[in-house]
Amino acid sequence: MKTIFNALLVVMVAVMASCVSEEVGPRGPQGPEGPQGPKGDQGESGYVFEFEDVNFTAPDYEVFLPFPDDFDTYISDVALVYLLWDVVNVNGVDTEIWRQVPQTILTNDGLLQYNFDFSTGDVRLFMEAEFNMDLLGAIDTDDWVVRVVVVPGNFWDPARIDKSNIPYEDIKEMLGLPDMPSPQPEHKRRPV
Repeated sequence: MKTIFNALLVVMVAVMASCVSEEVGPRGPQGPEGPQGPKGDQGESGYVFEFEDVNFTAPDYEVFLPFPDDFDTYISDVALVYLLWDVVNVNGVDTEIWRQVPQTILTNDGLLQYNFDFSTGDVRLFMEAEFNMDLLGAIDTDDWVVRVVVVPGNFWDPARIDKSNIPYEDIKEMLGLPDMPSPQPEHKRRPV
């Protein structure tokens, strides 16, 4: 009886195995492409904030530029800061010259550097110098126009992007940043 049961079990397993074949038949032709789905909103890859009339005042020669209250930043985000250094006429068109911070210039008194740090709530711009900064004039400290670009951390790839020297127009194109109104500085900055 046990032998008949084992033989029947082997036959049933063989029959079941033949039913579970992976070959279903030849593959049919590719079907037509489906309809285009609705266009979604453009994803955000960067944010730009502009601050006008920025003044570095004694004794600290620093200024805090807060992010808007309705803007959420994350600790993985990266900030890039640009100063409007000059506006020059190129072929009849006023062209803005933006310089990425940190920016070091040589003055008659020694080296002067514009620098920054940032948190999830603001950017702190500050000046450092090899000399007493009370010697600086308004051309160095007053009426700056500053653009802060916040790059989401999931976009930032240090192996792909060297953030130490990215011209503003390049970062604007790379991140699809909006056009900003053209501010006009009241006076030119120091030449380099």
